[in-house]
Amino acid sequence: MTRESIARLIDIVAQILYVLILARIVVSWIGLNPWNPIVRWLRIIVDPVLRPFRRVLPTFGGIDFSPLLAILVIFFIDRVATTLLYGSTNIAGSVAGLVRDVIINIIIVLSVLVLIRFLLSLFNADPWHPLVAGVRSMTNFLVAPFSGIGRRGHLRNMYSHQRAIDVPALLTLALFIVIYFAVRLFFDRVVLAA
Repeated sequence: MTRESIARLIDIVAQILYVLILARIVVSWIGLNPWNPIVRWLRIIVDPVLRPFRRVLPTFGGIDFSPLLAILVIFFIDRVATTLLYGSTNIAGSVAGLVRDVIINIIIVLSVLVLIRFLLSLFNADPWHPLVAGVRSMTNFLVAPFSGIGRRGHLRNMYSHQRAIDVPALLTLALFIVIYFAVRLFFDRVVLAA
C-alpha cells in the first residue's frame, strides 16, 4: 500500500466514525427503541469508541459531551496521520493549522447549538418538548453571561405577543461569530505566517 492509499483509508475510517457518532447522537435525542436491531448495532460499534471519552469528560447538566470530544480527537488523529504520511516538512505549521482547525470546529459546533436555540425561541417552539429542553440545557452555560439582558417583554417576536426573543442566545451567537473571525485572523496572520 502506498502512503496516499493509507492516508485515504484513515480518512475514510474517520469519516465513517463521524457519521456513526452523529447517528448515535440523533438516536439518543429521538429516543428510538433501544432493542431495534439498527440501534443495537450502532451502540455496539459506537459505544466502545465513546467509552474512554465518557470516563474523561463528565456530563454537564445531564448532557453527554463525549461524542463531541470523540469527534475532535478522531479529527486530530486523522489530520496528524495524514500530515505524517504525506511527509509534510513543516511539522510546527501543520500542528498550528491543526490546533486552529480544532478550535474553529469547536466554535462552529457551539455556534450551531446557540443558533438552534435562538431559532427555536424565534419560532416559539414548545419549551416542554424534549429536544427543545435538551438544546436549552446544552446551551445554558454558553448564554449565562448575557442572561440578564433582554428579559421577557423587552423584545417581542413579531409573530407572537406571548414570548420574547432569546436575546442572550442572539448576543452569544454574535460573540461566537466575532471569536471565530478573531481566531482565524490570529492563526492566519500571526501563527501560520511565522
